[in-house]
Order: sequence, then C-alpha cells, then structure tokens
Amino acid sequence: MFTAEHFIWIGLCAGAVAGLCALSVQKKLSLKTAGGIITAICALSEISKVLSNMVESPEGGMHLDPHSLPLHLCSLMIFVVLYITFGKEGSLKRVLMNFLAVAGTLGSFCAILIPTNGTDFASLPAYQCFVYHAGLMWFSIYLILSGRAKLGSFRVLGENMGLLMLAAFLMLYVNGALSAYDTNFFYLTRPPMENLPVLNLDKGWYVYLLRLVSLGVVLISLFHLPFILASERRKKA
Repeated sequence: MFTAEHFIWIGLCAGAVAGLCALSVQKKLSLKTAGGIITAICALSEISKVLSNMVESPEGGMHLDPHSLPLHLCSLMIFVVLYITFGKEGSLKRVLMNFLAVAGTLGSFCAILIPTNGTDFASLPAYQCFVYHAGLMWFSIYLILSGRAKLGSFRVLGENMGLLMLAAFLMLYVNGALSAYDTNFFYLTRPPMENLPVLNLDKGWYVYLLRLVSLGVVLISLFHLPFILASERRKKA
C-alpha cells in the first residue's frame, strides 16, 4: 500500500473517474448509454479475471480458482449493473440504484486504497482491479449526479444498510461452504491485507468482525448524511 506505483494508480483512477463524471454531466448521458459503458467494463474485467485465474484440476483440465468467483461486494455489483441497465422499471430498480450508488462508491474507494491484486504495472490482475473499480465508482457517482439515486431519507439508509448486512450474512455461509478453498468473500474470514490499522486479527476474529461491521455502518451512515440533511433543509424551506 501507498508505494510510488500505488499512488500512480490512485492518480490514474481519480483522473478517470473525474473525467467520466464530467463527460456524463456535459453530455447528459442516458442510463442506457452509461449502463452500456460500465457493462463493457464489467465484461472485460471478468474475462481478464477468468483468463488470469484458471488453475489445474486434480482430475485433469482446468477450472476457475474459487477465490475469483464474483462474490465480493464489488463483484456482486456486476449483476446489479446489469439489472439497472437492462431490467424493467419499478421499485426493485429504484432500490438497486440507491444501493449501488452507495456500495459501489464506498466499495470501489476502499478497493483502490487497499490493492489486494497488487500494483505491478506488468500484472494483469492489477489492471483488472483498478480499471474495474474506477469504472464502478464512476457509474455509482453517475447515478447520484443524474438524480437517479435518491439518498435523502432514513428509509433509503435503512434499505441500503439492510441489503449490505443481508449480503454479508449470506457470505458467511458461502465462505463456510467453500472453506476447503479458504475463500474470503466480503473479507469476513480475515482482513484483506496484513498489518492494517483497526482491521486486523490482533484481538481475535470476533473483535475483527465487530470492527468490520461497525466500519460499514459508520461509512454508509456518513455517506447518506449530507443527502439527508439537504433533504430536511428543503422540506423546511
């Protein structure tokens, strides 16, 4: 973390996100257009991940490394993106747009700051990680800038918190079912990297889990706070 290469990646991602946000506002991109762009990024990301994470099968042939299944928070957003882009209008799409706006922005921000795929410019996984998360962050912010995501109520805060906790609870079972492969989806088994402040196993797994959940609650609440305050001011006005 925070090597010269990492800072270059952070700068490239920040520039790409800012540029795409400015372009989407200037051109007033439709949901279909913006969704098409992020869908293409998702497809390229998954193809590159599959190509670089195939492992030999004990019985011959090859299979995808179970650690590369799209079951991390940001990977699950691929399915959310597809529904938002191509699914029918309705309450489900509204809920998912609100969820993606928050989870996609925060999840991508954390993934760029904590580069679990490394920062080597000669490494395909590094490109896959940074390009995908920069694209996801842009699309998440696009939903806010375009007014499609509406985060200014405690009801939406509760919905987003509930969806995240439900997904995390389900991943406890998934990690358990795949324990032979030692998967770590949602980083519920152990921290994403060693020697992280706060998110570590120094006090044991239960304390780590409590810290992880608490951090998620705080970050989501703080993300919603300015939108809720702005909404309350508009109501009073």
